[in-house]
Amino acid sequence: RGMLVARAATRDARGVTPCRASRSRRRWTLAPRARHVVARGVSFASDDDAHIHLSVVARVPDAHAGAVLALAAVDDPDPDARFPWFVSTSVDGTVSTWHVEERAGGELELVRDASFGDDDAPWWCLAVDEEWLFAGTHGRKVKVRLAVDADLEKLPGAIANHTGWVRALASVRKTPNELERARRSPRLPATATGPEDAFFEARNGYNISPPTFGNAWRFSAACNVVRVWQDSFAFDEDDEMGDVGDDALSSAVVDAGETKIFTGDVLCLAGFQTATRSPNGSSRFLIAGVADGTVRGWRVCESPDTSKPDAPVMVPIEKRFAETNGGRVQTLFALAEVFPKDDLMSRLVVFGCRDGTLGCVDAETLLASPARVKAHTRKGFEEAQKQKASGVACLCAGPSNTVASGGDDGIVRLWRARSLSESEKTNDVQDAGSSSGGDVANVTCVSLEPAGGTRERTGDDGDDVSSPNARGEEEGEKTEKKSGVPPGTRCLCAVRDASGARVGVLAGDRAGGLTLYVAASSQ
Repeated sequence: RGMLVARAATRDARGVTPCRASRSRRRWTLAPRARHVVARGVSFASDDDAHIHLSVVARVPDAHAGAVLALAAVDDPDPDARFPWFVSTSVDGTVSTWHVEERAGGELELVRDASFGDDDAPWWCLAVDEEWLFAGTHGRKVKVRLAVDADLEKLPGAIANHTGWVRALASVRKTPNELERARRSPRLPATATGPEDAFFEARNGYNISPPTFGNAWRFSAACNVVRVWQDSFAFDEDDEMGDVGDDALSSAVVDAGETKIFTGDVLCLAGFQTATRSPNGSSRFLIAGVADGTVRGWRVCESPDTSKPDAPVMVPIEKRFAETNGGRVQTLFALAEVFPKDDLMSRLVVFGCRDGTLGCVDAETLLASPARVKAHTRKGFEEAQKQKASGVACLCAGPSNTVASGGDDGIVRLWRARSLSESEKTNDVQDAGSSSGGDVANVTCVSLEPAGGTRERTGDDGDDVSSPNARGEEEGEKTEKKSGVPPGTRCLCAVRDASGARVGVLAGDRAGGLTLYVAASSQ
């Protein structure tokens, strides 16, 4: 059977800026109903010191015909909704939207609302900001969709000048000075006092909306080039929403420049702001995980030229890279997302490598903590390299200030970051200092300690089976669904409840399945 679902397409009651709430002109797509009920009566863990068990509450083993590439959670406009709704993308070229339904007796179902293709599919990565969904595509573009209902209505324009597939997206908030400069930009009418006032002003004698910009700098990576861009509200929402050039006045996104400081392919990005301003003058960072096994980055600084407010200054961090010694850096997670007010933790970025290890790097110094953990592979490093295994494939925020990780073994694990005391520092610190030019004093020692996770592997019903076969190209492989062999985890996204607290994760696997986990206390 099919099902047709309708929801309100605006959230004006929640105070969203009107220029970001384009109305929907298409209704939701009629799609096959996909559901798989697994568990009932789940209670959320609340103790930060508890061992957290992630319980399977819903699973769709055949959500897509190929590996799930990216996931995103979008706030449900229904104030009574217990969970957000989700977007999933796949190597099979499809994009699907999902919501969680609660049945009588407490049973939860992950229900598909819509499924569609795209000319630039597959979508390799996703990012959500308020009601806009950004997608990095195989067609070398960043495209924008309106995430207020399940059809994900197109917004005009794209960032189309990438050198390859867009593998990673990130953003940092603009400073008050940058927002003020954008407001006073000569590209705006002199009478404009804000986005709403300028939105319908005539420009150059024509009835065209002048550019009004968003409150974040956005970044997208393809090959070794990172593009810098920003949102624009110049388009008229009554026009047809088709693709236009990224420099067009009517585009929802506008290019601001590019940066490049190395030759290796960028596989992942993390943009964030630290709790305190850096001694070097900026509290905003963009960190990149690179195919050569290094972590590199920039300070995102205000432009000193007040006459050119349309781009930040990207300053390479003084120590140009951190060596992970773990192969390709597949995924990054900024601890500022879970510790935004902690002076130390907000500077740290967790990285996951092809050899299955996790570690931390300090954005201020680009020095990696010597404490590493083996997280997600049973293969030796050389075998992992030869078979193109992912090791650690994905990271996201977990419940109770933890970090969730997924990888080849199909198990979702939770970790707590803890700063080591002086007495706990070992000779590894000396080794780290030697490999970093003797800068021992600046090495930040942080350990990632197990905090819980799943007992079964993603896509597995709990049987004790061997690790998945990870042969095939790392990007874009179509995993064969073999009986008794669970697929590895390909991507994760954090799940929040109606109060905004993180209560679980959604996992996408290499066989095209989705699994929703929530935390249950298990001290």
